[in-house]
Amino acid sequence: MFEYGLDFAVYVLTGYLAFRYLEKLLENKFSRRCYAMAGFMAVYAVCQLGVGWILSADNSGQGGIYNGILQTISGGAVLLLLQKYFFQADWPRQFFALASFIAGWAVLRFAVSPFSYVLFDYWSCLWNGAVEYSLAEGLVGAEDLLAVMGIVNQGVLISVLSFCRLLQLGLLAVYLWLIQRYFCSRAYELSWAESWFLLIPCVTVLCIDITLRVMIYSVDNSALLLIYARAPETLFLLPLVSLLLLGMVVAAVVLFRGLVQFKAAESKRLLLENGIYDIQRQVEEMQDIYGDMRGLRHDLRGHIASLTAYVHNHLQDRQPELEHYLAQMTKTTERLDFADKTGHPITDIILHQTRQQAKRQGTEFTAAFHYPADREFDIYDISVILNNGLKNALEACAKIPPPAGIEVRSYSKGSLFFIEIENDFIGELVFSENDGLPCTTKRDKERHGIGLANITRCAEKYQGSVEAAVVQKENRQRFCLTVMLYH
Repeated sequence: MFEYGLDFAVYVLTGYLAFRYLEKLLENKFSRRCYAMAGFMAVYAVCQLGVGWILSADNSGQGGIYNGILQTISGGAVLLLLQKYFFQADWPRQFFALASFIAGWAVLRFAVSPFSYVLFDYWSCLWNGAVEYSLAEGLVGAEDLLAVMGIVNQGVLISVLSFCRLLQLGLLAVYLWLIQRYFCSRAYELSWAESWFLLIPCVTVLCIDITLRVMIYSVDNSALLLIYARAPETLFLLPLVSLLLLGMVVAAVVLFRGLVQFKAAESKRLLLENGIYDIQRQVEEMQDIYGDMRGLRHDLRGHIASLTAYVHNHLQDRQPELEHYLAQMTKTTERLDFADKTGHPITDIILHQTRQQAKRQGTEFTAAFHYPADREFDIYDISVILNNGLKNALEACAKIPPPAGIEVRSYSKGSLFFIEIENDFIGELVFSENDGLPCTTKRDKERHGIGLANITRCAEKYQGSVEAAVVQKENRQRFCLTVMLYH
């Protein structure tokens, strides 16, 4: 009776570990997590106990050999059904979660079985010594020893089995925690090819576990004890092999995570390179346009001056009409002038474009930026910082009803040059623990959030840094991006 009670308690705890493990890898269907966990644990424990009771009817011959295998298969089937009911369908993840859990629970049986053998061996030596001493000294009668022997041995059996089961559960918990720790997040969509890459070590562990069961129990259910007695080195080797097999599964997960991170980094690197190439091309085009506009502006002013002189000298009767026309032409020419004189044509154009975009969306734009002509900064890097920072600011202000505002300013302190971009925004920002910068809120995270990465790369090129903060101004929250460059 106690054996069934111990098995039920073990299955309940196993169900708890399985639920906690699955909810880290899969998405839970139910909002009430406690009720879902309790139902999951109860169904798993009852099903496993029922299957174990049915299989225990045949403990000899070939039936006894394959009872453990059938118990493992039935446990996998129960977990698969529970996964389908309690968690959202994601078959590549579900199959890996199922295979990795069953592999861990099955092979850890061989990791803890030597402990039970050693403990029972020590207990037998201790008990036999105590019995011989008691009989020799006449402390206890033989009949009394026989009366308590069954009770004592039963208590020791209960204690040893309980200890080994708890040790098995503890090792399983550590194994599952390592997989949870290094497995990719639920946001990553696992493909079938990637799932097979992770499943192969799990299937290997299960095949080795089945092979060991068939080899060990091919004679009778006590064959494992005979192996320990005849080859004591297996007491060390069997737990070591079991842990190494599970280490292989964990290593595959760690390797897979590294490949995913490398893939993401490579994709981001290509996006960065393409973005930098596009910015360089745009800068070159803007330089050409700026030069053409300056020449055009100069020529138009010369033509207007000549026409004005001609009107004064030769067309006195139509002077008011033509002077009005020439005045309109002068205003049109003045529109070609940029409001921002930063000291470099490229930054003039960037601020001019930002000002026009802000005007169209009803955003106030204030600029106090001056290009550091006395510093040896690459104009490409300065344009990358301004382009990305102002683009993010415009996107944030576009979500706010007017009036929203953007401010950009620059200043120098000794060998340091600072660029600050400040803008209004609504909502909550989530800052990354790695670099302290806000994470992108867009769905396609691999293709967005590149702007701040570009800015950081440019700052690091000049031994600088990037800082982001949220400040309160006039009862409005503002996002402030500060880029520090060292010369």
